[in-house]
Formats: sequence, structure tokens, C-alpha cells
Amino acid sequence: MRRDTVTKKRTISICILFVLTCVLLLCAGCSKEEDDSTKTKGGTGIYYTNRSYTKLIKKDKKIDVDMNSQLGAEELLDQMEKVEKSSKYKTAIPDNIVISNVTVSNNIAYVDFSIGYKKIEPNEDVICKAAIVYTLTQLKGVGYVEFTVSGRPIIDTDGKLIGALNRDSFLFGELPME
Repeated sequence: MRRDTVTKKRTISICILFVLTCVLLLCAGCSKEEDDSTKTKGGTGIYYTNRSYTKLIKKDKKIDVDMNSQLGAEELLDQMEKVEKSSKYKTAIPDNIVISNVTVSNNIAYVDFSIGYKKIEPNEDVICKAAIVYTLTQLKGVGYVEFTVSGRPIIDTDGKLIGALNRDSFLFGELPME
């Protein structure tokens, strides 16, 4: 009887060890996916919006995000503005907004809008900034995006500087994505 108990305990221990090993392997695979989250399977995610500026829509394009960060930022912003007229999505950068300049320095992409930026609706503002941040932070060497209007920092409704934004600056509960 004692031998049966030892055998059962050994079998249970082996099963528990097997289950723990499987859980650890699954967790290791999940963390690898999170580390590579900025690179999508189909290429680089370019973020657009739906027709009513209420959701971000990610479309994969074949763009090298490991290129020179300055050239990459210019290329990605250019791609964000290219949308077929028949598409169900549109550019997240409103029509009356012009990006005057983009420069990359010290892990920050500085995006300067034309003065027309001050006239956009609040939902367009959030979607526009989020789309640009999500698109540009895929580049190697860009972790943050800082926005200006005609060279001046953007100030929020409380009179505070917005400063540099990253993906964590936008909460998924408040930022609908498709």
C-alpha cells in the first residue's frame, strides 16, 4: 500500500511539473509577442480613422521601420495621408491640417502642424495625435512624439503643455480602435 502511495505522489508530481512547464512555455511565447508588438506580421501599421473620426484603423504596409528615423518619419507621415477615395477609412490627419515639419532627435519625433490645427474638433484632435503617435513610434529610434503648432508647443484645455506623447499616453478605454 505504501508503494502505491509513493507511485501516485510521483505521478501527480510529474503531472504538475508538466503543466507548469507548459504554462512557462506559453508565457515565454506571449512575452515575445509583446516585445515585437511594434512590428506587425504584414508590415508596418499605418493608422487611419473611420469616416466619422471615432475609431483608429490599422492597415499594414510594407515599410522598413529600421531605416533612418528621420527618413522613416517622413515616409510614414506621407503614407498616412495616402488613402483611396473609395476606402471605408480615411486619413487621421484632417484635410485642413498641414504638417509643416517633422524632425527626429533623441528618441523624439517633433511634428509641427500649420496654424489650421487650432480649428479642428476635439475628437479629430485626439484621433489625429493618437494615429501619428502609434504610427511613428514603430520606428527604431522613436519612442515619443511631441507636437507643436507653428513652432509653439500645444497646450491642453487646462493650460498645461502636452509635451511628448507615447503609446501609453492614450488609454484604450478612451481610444476606440478597430
